[in-house]
Amino acid sequence: MIVFNLICSDCDYAFEGWFDSSSAFESQKKRKLVNCPNCESVLVKKTLVAPNVGKKSNSKNTTKKTIASNIKKIKKIVEENFDYVGNNFTEEAKKIKYGETNDRPIYGEATIEQTKELIDEDISFTPLPFQSSKKNN
Repeated sequence: MIVFNLICSDCDYAFEGWFDSSSAFESQKKRKLVNCPNCESVLVKKTLVAPNVGKKSNSKNTTKKTIASNIKKIKKIVEENFDYVGNNFTEEAKKIKYGETNDRPIYGEATIEQTKELIDEDISFTPLPFQSSKKNN
């Protein structure tokens, strides 16, 4: 079995189709057996799909190392270029949004309740995948 990502030329609806082979898809399409589940149009085409290529059996698993390396790079950039505001993150973010202090990149800690406050006040933030080295215990 092979899975194709398909799209309707009439309504731009994207969906999946499962076929025995690429030629089976083409054959069914010619016989107008492949149709859009949204509008029933037979004007359906395949979209680009990333190939499913298996890794070599002798290759090393470097995904974890790459992720850890990327997190270390992000941490270094943040700690060198952002102001650490600690537990005052929520208050500082609000002050910046409402023009009470200079706009600048900040990072720090926030509880779930404080995070919900930021969401309610439409203040954008991004959770970081690391703990700050500047955090005081």
